Amino acid sequence: MKNYIESIYAIFLFDRKAMGLTFFIPSVMFLFALFLILFVPREISGIYNNIIVIQGVFIPFSCWCLMYRLSEMYEEGAQETLVPYYSKRFIIDFGRYFIVNILGVFLLSLVFVLKYGISSLLLLNVIHFFLLVLFYMLFGTTLIILLKNIEISLTIIIIYTVLEVVTLGKYMPWVHIFLFEPPIWNPFLTSKLIILSITVVVLMFTTIIFIKRADRKPQ
Repeated sequence: MKNYIESIYAIFLFDRKAMGLTFFIPSVMFLFALFLILFVPREISGIYNNIIVIQGVFIPFSCWCLMYRLSEMYEEGAQETLVPYYSKRFIIDFGRYFIVNILGVFLLSLVFVLKYGISSLLLLNVIHFFLLVLFYMLFGTTLIILLKNIEISLTIIIIYTVLEVVTLGKYMPWVHIFLFEPPIWNPFLTSKLIILSITVVVLMFTTIIFIKRADRKPQ
């Protein structure tokens, strides 16, 4: 068990050295979201804005480190060596960052509950957080594998997220994945969660298929 923990730590340490200071961007966003929840005063009617903070400030950056890790495959001269390695390691890499991201969501949710009470956080929000983490991680990996460019991929994610949050999901003609009001179980919410779940599955298969396809390409 000790050797396993040490090996996982070594992989995270390798990612930190490879990414440099950009490795800490998700941590910075976590602290920013934590600050907003703890120190920005809210009226009773504005408590749900902290749920939006978790959705729109921290969760979108759950894709960050995994995207940078996969982007290394497309650096000049690296594909022949790294594609076979990352194609075999992808599930493990995805799993370890998924655990880290879920832990971050759990800590923010815990702080929110301690400040406003357990009744302020609905089970539907928790389920939605889980799906959003999966969506952003797989959306990020799909963009990297299809576009093969970290800057363009991150720009797409950031623009999409900012426009969603700024417009509260009302004006842009695309699928809206955030919940900007306390959720009520109804056909509209059911369809949104189903569409989000289907999107997650499609993105997962797209990522896996294209990684495997790249691995099979003659070098």
